[in-house]
Amino acid sequence: MISIANERYVLFTSFKRDGTGVGTAVWIAPLSANSACFTTGGDSAKVKRLRNNPRVTLQVCDIKGRTKPGTPVIEATARVVTGDDCEPVNAAMRKKYAIQFRLLTWSSAITSRLRRQSVADAAVIIDFG
Repeated sequence: MISIANERYVLFTSFKRDGTGVGTAVWIAPLSANSACFTTGGDSAKVKRLRNNPRVTLQVCDIKGRTKPGTPVIEATARVVTGDDCEPVNAAMRKKYAIQFRLLTWSSAITSRLRRQSVADAAVIIDFG
């Protein structure tokens, strides 16, 4: 298993068409021996960037995206899944984050209805292999 998937937060960096990296602190969960995952909104900017370029980097960080000094930057590729393909990701996130993930899902659903935005209806699978 990839050890970074056991961290609480990672800085997930995806890349714009011009090659500029954009980092976001995300929760991450192990999915298999060579992959990890997280959930996101299907209309998020990171999803749009991943559709153009699957290259990503990950680094251990805190909730605000501040990386931990001395931690390695890990290169990987990522892909977006939707619909029923999100269920293994949701299961992995529920297993790791338990009640916190359920509360986040619940509050996101309420907020999205009030703002007429989409909920976390997509997932990102990161492949290290």
